[in-house]
Amino acid sequence: MRHFRTLRGRLTAVALLAALVGIAALTVVFNVVLTRSLDADANSRLRSLAAAAGTTVVHRRGHLRLRESPDDAALDQQVWIYEGTRAIERPPAIPELQRAADALAGQTNVFDDVLGGEVRLHAAPLTDDGIRTGTVVTGTSLVAYRRTLDVALVGSLAFAALLLAAVFWLTWVTIGRALDPVRQMTRLAVAWSEHEPGRRFGATPRPDELGELAHAFDALLDRVAGSLRHEQRLSAELSHELRTPLSRIIAEVDLLQRRERSREDRDEGHALIARSADQMSGILETLMAAARADARFDAGRSEVGQTLARLAGEFVPPPGAPDVVVDLREPPAPLMAGVDEDIVERIVAPLLDNAGRFARSRVTLGAAADHGRVVVTVADDGPGVPDDARAAIFEPGTATPTAGHCGAGLGLPLARRLAKAAGGDVTLSPGAPGAGAEFRVELPT
Repeated sequence: MRHFRTLRGRLTAVALLAALVGIAALTVVFNVVLTRSLDADANSRLRSLAAAAGTTVVHRRGHLRLRESPDDAALDQQVWIYEGTRAIERPPAIPELQRAADALAGQTNVFDDVLGGEVRLHAAPLTDDGIRTGTVVTGTSLVAYRRTLDVALVGSLAFAALLLAAVFWLTWVTIGRALDPVRQMTRLAVAWSEHEPGRRFGATPRPDELGELAHAFDALLDRVAGSLRHEQRLSAELSHELRTPLSRIIAEVDLLQRRERSREDRDEGHALIARSADQMSGILETLMAAARADARFDAGRSEVGQTLARLAGEFVPPPGAPDVVVDLREPPAPLMAGVDEDIVERIVAPLLDNAGRFARSRVTLGAAADHGRVVVTVADDGPGVPDDARAAIFEPGTATPTAGHCGAGLGLPLARRLAKAAGGDVTLSPGAPGAGAEFRVELPT
């Protein structure tokens, strides 16, 4: 039964069942047709015998007389002649057969199987000028017919069994050979995904179905490879970004433990440790938010204006940056985004922090509806992004070489990743050099 749990076994079982139904139907039809054919042959023989016997009987002076012929001996063995109910000719037969023949005297075109179906009798009228003068009863043995039917039944059943066995074997072998390439491709895909993620089946000519399967496997391997690259990149980004604040914490703790420092130095060291820990916490929370958005665990809705107002109210310029004012341009009507409030905050906060690093005096934060999407803009009046760095700023570990920037270049890549995971995107709007930078966050509604 274990084999019939596989696709090969199930297809073979279906084919075998279909063949069984078809062969059973053919076997039944064959035996029914043969039975009727043999019955018709026996009846035809009895009628012919009755007609031949009728030629040996003449009607004279109101009585039936037998006319001798060369075939009388053969006819007498199977023929009864009755005038009314009186037998004028009867062959030697056992009493039971004689009584059955006597019972048919006077009957017209009647067939009767007697002696347990071993003998069939037939009664036919004898006429003279349209007037019935007697009855002829003929008989024939059905033993040979029954033996023929039995042999045909056994033979048809044996042939059906052999045919079913042949169907089973051919189906099993054919399906097995058809599925061998699938099994081989599956094993190769599993092996490649574990040890050679760069291998592909390619465009090698194959049957249409196998070509589609190879294409599906290649797409699956591409996704697996992309997922591996994503995880490797995430690990690299995480270690890269956490290394700086962690190093600061370790260095400050080491300094605090090794030598005595003034109260002001200790307070500054504690503040630096707190900021670094907050930075690490923010990075981890952003990455976790991106993972949840990828899995669609917390898809929801939020009012964008409230989130932006809270971010603007809590904004603190990064260390070393000049005093910057956040100009919040609230939308004229509530804007609902199809993203959880925490996700919106994690996307916009790095952009706001980045704008605060480069702005000279002002950061503009606003939101609007645009073609069925919610668009959040974060703009600053800083030096802007050089043309040769516009594509690189979204790469992890890339930071624009501007005075006052102390990050590791992970905020923008994480913001874009989180936005894409939520069904949106983060882009840099085109602008004139030196006119500041404007980032656009597109969110689904």
